[in-house]
Amino acid sequence: MHKPTTAICFIYGFRPDSLSVEWLKDWQPIHSGVVTSPSVENNGTFSTSSRLTVTAREWKSDSVYTCKVTHQIFMDSCESPEPVKVSFLPPSPKQVLMEPIVTLTCVVANAPHDVNVTWTKEQTHLQSGYGKPSATGPQEVISKLNISTQDWTDGKVYFCIVSHDDIPTPIRKKIFTEPVLYTKQPSVYLLLPSAEELSAQQSLTLSCLVKNFAPKEIFVEWTVNDQSIHANKYKNTEVMADSADGDYSMYSMLSISAGDWDRGYSYSCVVGHETFPLKTLTRAVNKSSGKPNEHDNLWPTASTFIILFFLSIFYSATVTLFKVGRGNSLTL
Repeated sequence: MHKPTTAICFIYGFRPDSLSVEWLKDWQPIHSGVVTSPSVENNGTFSTSSRLTVTAREWKSDSVYTCKVTHQIFMDSCESPEPVKVSFLPPSPKQVLMEPIVTLTCVVANAPHDVNVTWTKEQTHLQSGYGKPSATGPQEVISKLNISTQDWTDGKVYFCIVSHDDIPTPIRKKIFTEPVLYTKQPSVYLLLPSAEELSAQQSLTLSCLVKNFAPKEIFVEWTVNDQSIHANKYKNTEVMADSADGDYSMYSMLSISAGDWDRGYSYSCVVGHETFPLKTLTRAVNKSSGKPNEHDNLWPTASTFIILFFLSIFYSATVTLFKVGRGNSLTL
């Protein structure tokens, strides 16, 4: 049985004595659980306090509680702090596929000072201590736990437990990976630079379309002459559901210089997915790869992804369709 929680609103240094206190929950008046003490005079001014008692369940909700004070000289309000929220960041698909150890991340938003974060596996205590403040804001705390990839893929259940004197009941967040019930190996297509781009001799576009795969966890990267290309040099779409069958697709676009293409640089699209025997599939292309084949049935899917991609970076859909319609494709 959880104990009720009490919020206290202190009002002091006011005069005259006439003053009213009202509590609000999500900006609506509260009519129960409120006790306001009589005013007390001290050195010519008055002070009082008002208490609000709610259940632990109500306090842990996302509701905002407000102490509204009305006085003939002033009107002010004192809002309760934003509720503590706990969320998880699962390990990246690349880490799960390629590393023996993966990292679970617990993010505590609106965290009070010196909040305590504890990790458990099933019922076994693993790690406790203070999380580290996040660079994104002074009230965000991050705690990380390294576990074996095998435990993660086996569906072991982990808990991030957040506790503090100001939190009536510790917050427990559960994280685990769902069992995979359906798998399908991706089909990978390379869309080579369009004739218009090649004739312009400026920036060229290589595209990697990955379609009809399951589960959705996947990663796509690029290399040039077997050297990794930094992620800020290419753009990946979000993984998108294709149909009710549970298949997914995504699209990646790499911009390269015409000079590097003419010099014969070799570019590779690296796709990582659990259905590949070696976890990754790497396909390379360069200027001397030969004339690619046309695949008319590829363009509707490619068009959809490229339209969404360019819209997301503020290009027009008209230009995108023009480039797709005149480009070349290479099935790998």
